[in-house]
Amino acid sequence: MGRLKQLMPYRDGTMMDAVIDAVMETPVEGLVLVTNELIVGRFVENPDEDLLIAVNSDPRSEMIDSVRIGLRRLREAFNPRATDGVMILPGDQPEIRSGVLTTCAEDFRRPRNAPGILIATYRGRRAHPAIFRMNVIEEIESWESGHGLNELAKLHPELVRQSPIHSGPMPIDVNTPEDYERLRGR
Repeated sequence: MGRLKQLMPYRDGTMMDAVIDAVMETPVEGLVLVTNELIVGRFVENPDEDLLIAVNSDPRSEMIDSVRIGLRRLREAFNPRATDGVMILPGDQPEIRSGVLTTCAEDFRRPRNAPGILIATYRGRRAHPAIFRMNVIEEIESWESGHGLNELAKLHPELVRQSPIHSGPMPIDVNTPEDYERLRGR
C-alpha cells in the first residue's frame, strides 16, 4: 500500500480504530492489540485500560508472528485456561461489526464443549473472525514463519465449526489501493 494501511482514513477515524471499536462494543473479555512501533505511540498518549498493547518491531514478520506475540501478552495478562477462546482479527478489515463478533463469541461458547476452531462464514466462504481454543492455537508457537492460521483448520478439520453470518456482506480485506477504493465506495 505504500503506507500504514491500518491508519488510513475510514469513516470518523482509521481502519484500525473501526476494528478496535467493534471489539470494544462486544462482551469479549480483553483485547490485545499487536502493532508496530510507529503506531503504538497513539495508544501511549491515549491509554485505554481495556486495551493491552504488544509490539511487533520486525517489519518483515508475518501475521503468524504477530499472533504469537499477542498470545504471549494474553498469557501474561489473563492466564487463560486451555478451553478459553482467542478471537483473531486483522486490523485491515474495518467493516467487521460488533454484532458479528458477538454472534461468533456466543457460537463459540455453545454448546458447553466449545469447538477447537470457530470460523465465520459469509455465503459459505470462510473469513474473519476466527476463534481458536487456547490449547489449539498454542500449536503455532513451534511453527516457522510462512505458515498461516488457516493451516490449523486444515490440520484439524474435526475441530472446526462454522458460524454462518447473514447480517451483511463479507468485510473487504484491504490489501491493495483498489481494495481501499472499493471500501470507500461502500
